[in-house]
Amino acid sequence: MEPRRPPRSNALPSTFCVVVAERRLLKNLAYHLLGSVHVAEHAVQETYAGWYTMPDDEQDGIDRPFLWLVGTLVQICIGLLDSSPPRSGGQTADRAGRLHVAGPPRQRWGAWRHAPML
Repeated sequence: MEPRRPPRSNALPSTFCVVVAERRLLKNLAYHLLGSVHVAEHAVQETYAGWYTMPDDEQDGIDRPFLWLVGTLVQICIGLLDSSPPRSGGQTADRAGRLHVAGPPRQRWGAWRHAPML
């Protein structure tokens, strides 16, 4: 049996790998909720901005940071879905091409919007 090679000095630190994997999971979740890579990336960036601008004492009070990130991301996604133009007064066209102003947004996310943050 061959002896184990020592780790390469240029190997990525494990913390970096964890953060990359975490970001990938968040982006996948956002994409499945929003249906757009660009909007999903925006939601993930907004989520991390909330985390990294949070005061240290608040961060220290969060027992499970990943769950906080997921909960915050879901809230951001719901907000983006509720404010999307076709459901909040934006123009839509019928089959004949006539423009109509969309009615008030549907409240399909109402129960989720007020769910407690984890």
